[in-house]
Amino acid sequence: MHAEVDSLRRLHADYYLQRFTSPRLVFEPGQFIMVKPSGCLDPFLPRAYSILRVQRPGRQATGGKTVVEILYKVIGKGTTALSQLKRGDRVDFLGPLGNGYRIPHSLTTALLVAGGIGVPPVVALAERLARSQFTIHGSRRGKTGHRSSVIGRLKMVAFVGGKTRHDVLCVADLRKAGATVHVATEDGSVGHRGLVTDLLESFLRSSDNGARTSASGSAELTVEASVEPSSVFACGPHPMLHAVARIAKRFEIPCQVSVEAEMGCGFGACMGCVIPTKQSAVSSQPSAEDRIADSGQPTAYKLCCKDGPVFDAQEIAW
Repeated sequence: MHAEVDSLRRLHADYYLQRFTSPRLVFEPGQFIMVKPSGCLDPFLPRAYSILRVQRPGRQATGGKTVVEILYKVIGKGTTALSQLKRGDRVDFLGPLGNGYRIPHSLTTALLVAGGIGVPPVVALAERLARSQFTIHGSRRGKTGHRSSVIGRLKMVAFVGGKTRHDVLCVADLRKAGATVHVATEDGSVGHRGLVTDLLESFLRSSDNGARTSASGSAELTVEASVEPSSVFACGPHPMLHAVARIAKRFEIPCQVSVEAEMGCGFGACMGCVIPTKQSAVSSQPSAEDRIADSGQPTAYKLCCKDGPVFDAQEIAW
């Protein structure tokens, strides 16, 4: 289908926020669209972009049309071509595609981790959680020993990282959605000097210690057994996602990662975005296309576009 450029805004450095008017679109955080300028032969193939947000029809600012927002960094022919478009220019537009983040029904704390240009799906998830107004059901033991019902709001903690301060994006959007934001840069130009995974690990370590300390207090909060205390949702470069997966496994916290990959079609036809995943113990014998990893773990391949881009972190053969 076709869409039109509504606006283009340069944020800083080589980062752009672009808006398209399109037919009605409903998406899940973590899904993506394939976009290229209409009639463009170089590049010939579209590029995949995570959806930042969608403004629904009926809002005065959008003139009753659906407006889709993407955020990208100009790094090659595809992004350069998009950044040169003007309002009203047409683009070839396909989506939403792929599988987004799965939100546990009993989620109490969402730990959001974004690195560089991996921030759009994380912001989309934060805004979805904010709109959903998730609540936590549990019970609190008072000084008399009696329990009383307690309802709390879902807690969101975001960790955003980049090489420099220019690579730290959408902090204001995350705070507006209600998340507490922690920032890290590799050069120390803003926030913690180091990796964003340093902040995540430090937070989990302090939270783990705090939980053990509060367990002896007189006002202990006991969450129902069905409640999942926290989950990690991440998107960013592969090394960052690998580190997040290791940390989540160490702290025994469920973790979903949105994997970045080059895609030719976006729906599984070209087979160009395969990633190795761990073969399930209950699945059939690996085919000739599968392989055995160095660790001895049977490994099968899945398509990032069709089976992902969001995967359970422990499913991927890093």
